Amino acid sequence: MYIKLTILFAPMDGVGHVNACIGLAEVLLSRGHKVVFAIDQPFAGKLSPFGFIEETFTSEETNGQKPGENGAKHLLASGLLSDVTSYKSAEIMQSLPFFEIIVNKMRANEPQLKAIIAKHNPDVYIIDDFAASPTLIHSTKPWVFLFSGNPLFVINDERTPPGTSGYHSNGDQKEWQIFRELSKDMFKKLNIKYNEWMKEEGYPINTENKGISDSPYLNIYGYPEELDYLDLRPLPEKWLRVDAFMRRGEKQEFKIPDKFRDRDIEKSKLIY
Repeated sequence: MYIKLTILFAPMDGVGHVNACIGLAEVLLSRGHKVVFAIDQPFAGKLSPFGFIEETFTSEETNGQKPGENGAKHLLASGLLSDVTSYKSAEIMQSLPFFEIIVNKMRANEPQLKAIIAKHNPDVYIIDDFAASPTLIHSTKPWVFLFSGNPLFVINDERTPPGTSGYHSNGDQKEWQIFRELSKDMFKKLNIKYNEWMKEEGYPINTENKGISDSPYLNIYGYPEELDYLDLRPLPEKWLRVDAFMRRGEKQEFKIPDKFRDRDIEKSKLIY
């Protein structure tokens, strides 16, 4: 018999992050828990059809936008999605105000978040973001860190390639070290802004060389077992891996497009 909980999801403003949370939330909902999403205005009406309670942050910045539209525009304009090397991508990433924007937005939403918490009194919080609201992680309630990207980005281990590098796990480790030196300050701007906020609120600062710290309760990431790095490093304590955060929905039959099915198999291979 399950204890019925009220669970608050707090994903960042990104379609992939929200979709991952939906996949986990559907399982929790099926077990009788009450699921509440604290989301940005563009996602309004997208989550209630799943049976979740929506609580939206209202702001002029996101009014009238589609889900993830603002972030997508910034990424396209930044050059991060162009055909540059991973080293150049890391340099671009460090030049962008991406993480500062995250903290500023989170800070602006904090009064609304406090009102949402007072309204629903959640038993546990689940966060998929690069930073974390102090209202959530410094409360008396447990919180879970959910990461919907490549685990190399959040689980740092000398035995695996550095996160965002795209380097092969059997590659030149001298290149790994060069990339690590470049990317070690990736979260510097985020931590400066975040720690300014924490000091003002009287909370401990983040001293780790990354964004959100690991949860002392539970951390979850989604990555297929066949592609994961468990042959190189063990699963850290209080971390859980799942194959995918798959949303339920109407089953659709997939058919290989004719141009791929009728190809000359002597000249080309089909890769899934």
